[in-house]
Amino acid sequence: MKLKPWLRNTIWMIFLVSVWLIMSFVNSSHDERVVGLPEIDIEMYEDMMFLTKDDVLERLKNRHLIGEDKTYDNIELEEIEKYLNEMPEIKHAEAYAYVSGKWRLDIQLRRPIARIFNIDGTSCYLDKDGTMMPLSLNYTAHVLTVDGNINETDFTKTVDNIINNDSLITIEILDDLYEISNYVCSDEFLSAQITHIHINEYNEFELIPRVGDQRIMFGKADYVEGKFKKLEYFYSEGITRAGWENYDTINIMYESQVVCSKRN
Repeated sequence: MKLKPWLRNTIWMIFLVSVWLIMSFVNSSHDERVVGLPEIDIEMYEDMMFLTKDDVLERLKNRHLIGEDKTYDNIELEEIEKYLNEMPEIKHAEAYAYVSGKWRLDIQLRRPIARIFNIDGTSCYLDKDGTMMPLSLNYTAHVLTVDGNINETDFTKTVDNIINNDSLITIEILDDLYEISNYVCSDEFLSAQITHIHINEYNEFELIPRVGDQRIMFGKADYVEGKFKKLEYFYSEGITRAGWENYDTINIMYESQVVCSKRN
């Protein structure tokens, strides 16, 4: 039997209203569902666990951003992401919520390349992206150590905004330190060989090797690649023949030569 148009339209209207009511009920129930604490995945370089899952949960709880009784509709994902990305140990963080009611945090930690021992006795890390990091109670990174004429502890800074905002001396020291440290850490031979950087009163860089007690006079961060290539060649060809114990300084500051000082 063919339905009359008005009856057919009425049935469709009843159907659509019913679907809307069901969806509204489902959404309301979903929004009011207690989701509790998030799953957390932390990505780190090697075993550099500067921040644990418990640390993350504690900090978020202290800011009242998470809790055992949190429901789906009052989880502030954007606020949580913003807060996590402001942590000096974190390179990047994202927060997700699923229809199932579960939610998670994906966190990528920073990778330090040098530990700075400041003039005032404090200490911090410089990371792979040129950002300052505080020390951690969970882990001590085995990276290049730096001391001497440096005093930097502002963990909100990167090499870029240091260049934009700070004094010329600070710019030069930190920019040069980042360039040298990053080059050493990116080279397998150099990262195994060089363990310490000293910044002298002339704001020049002196490198201390792992083997022997020589002082490598590097100078400023100009011709960085060329200087390190000279040093690698000298280690592989020159110093093996002459012997480590014969030299107290190796000067690679000059563009086309290596100048060594023998011990007295």
